[in-house]
Amino acid sequence: MRHYRDYESEFTTFLRHMKQEHPEIDRDQRDGRKLLWDKPPLQPDELKLAINSEVKLKPYVYE
Repeated sequence: MRHYRDYESEFTTFLRHMKQEHPEIDRDQRDGRKLLWDKPPLQPDELKLAINSEVKLKPYVYE
């Protein structure tokens, strides 16, 4: 009898095989993450500029 922990979906199987055939996928994903998300914290002067540069939005008015 197979236990539920032994189950692997078709999508998971597909991804596992794809990554085995194309190991550069993991590297490309890491590079994309670095580009979009892994950024150093802003310096105080940069943070002040970013806060002061924000466009103030008006609250949405229901009519």
